[in-house]
Amino acid sequence: MAKRNRGTTKKKIEKWTLEGRGQGVGEDYKPWLTIQDVPSEGITPRHKGWKTGRIHHLMSQLELHYLYELEWSQAVIDIREQYPLLPLERTIEIAESLGIKHPNDPKTQEPIVMTTDFMISTKSSSNDQLFARQIKPTNKLNKREIEKFAIEQQFYKEQGIDWGIVTEKQRDEVFIKNIEWLYNARYLEYFPSLNIRTVERVAPTLLTSIRKSKDPLALIALDCDSKFGFQDGSCLFIVKHMLANKYWGVDINKKIDPMRNIEIELINMREKGGTSLG
Repeated sequence: MAKRNRGTTKKKIEKWTLEGRGQGVGEDYKPWLTIQDVPSEGITPRHKGWKTGRIHHLMSQLELHYLYELEWSQAVIDIREQYPLLPLERTIEIAESLGIKHPNDPKTQEPIVMTTDFMISTKSSSNDQLFARQIKPTNKLNKREIEKFAIEQQFYKEQGIDWGIVTEKQRDEVFIKNIEWLYNARYLEYFPSLNIRTVERVAPTLLTSIRKSKDPLALIALDCDSKFGFQDGSCLFIVKHMLANKYWGVDINKKIDPMRNIEIELINMREKGGTSLG
């Protein structure tokens, strides 16, 4: 199989712009870079995002973990990854004014379009805001990376957009493991034998069983599967679905272990254990 031509040229930048890369919002947004475009440890979650309803293109495990934080935050309404700093001419001008070499393609030596790992839209009762965040492990914060970040910081300062760096030091392993466990259950389509009417019928009984019993969650769920004549795993998926959609509440910062009993409360659209943007 022929290798993908990853070299940056003016023609490729024009082509990607015409394709709509870096444009759109929500489900219609197209990232400037996909995992096929760059040699990286890039990962694409198999399940579509909670906020956007689309598959996200992420370049590292650390980016995935930060995505989980954004998905859980009640304030976040849109997530755009691999967001381009355009026009290219402006980042070139900023680099020159700072006396910093602009990032170039190592193959073609032409300037590349710089990207921000996440452009985040938030909504509150008072106003809407944008936050630009770069995700970088501390062991990669070398002099050259900091120089490139200076270009990016100035670019967003001119636009009045809050910019910052997130490292692994802001990561909460328990929180991440919990969201990882819930992530595929946001949408019922990932468990085809279930539908919304079934969930609405079964959920109250399932919640009552969980709150009354001291048995492990997995055992309670299996008992309910048997009671309702469901495929094994159905009621556990319903639990995850209700938690992922915040119809039920749980302490998201406390390890969720299906082999133990957990405390769940009936709650609607209330955020527990939310996160700052770093």
